[in-house]
Amino acid sequence: MANTLINIALPVVNEIIDNVLAAAPFASYRETFASADTRDRLATFVLSRLPARYMTVADSGCSLEFPRNCYSAEQHQHIRQLVYQGIQKVLTRPAETSLETCVPSTWLG
Repeated sequence: MANTLINIALPVVNEIIDNVLAAAPFASYRETFASADTRDRLATFVLSRLPARYMTVADSGCSLEFPRNCYSAEQHQHIRQLVYQGIQKVLTRPAETSLETCVPSTWLG
């Protein structure tokens, strides 16, 4: 019987991001993170600061319905803090540089 490797951190992080953004006091947070690219950057920020957590399940139709139960309350709080840090990091990050600003002739004015 074959086993499937499942990343259980990603669904937990996505769920916590959803909860944090839903409770965000500023609509600009929700608008900013409505973009899939920006939301992926936030998830990447959080996931890169967490230990990877995987589980194997048999291909017998079994699925992991509640991956959040694999984390303690303290770990959920830690993930939530990382989400808040990531939101601040993404919001304060300068706009993406354009190809035009990367041309050496524009560096010195």
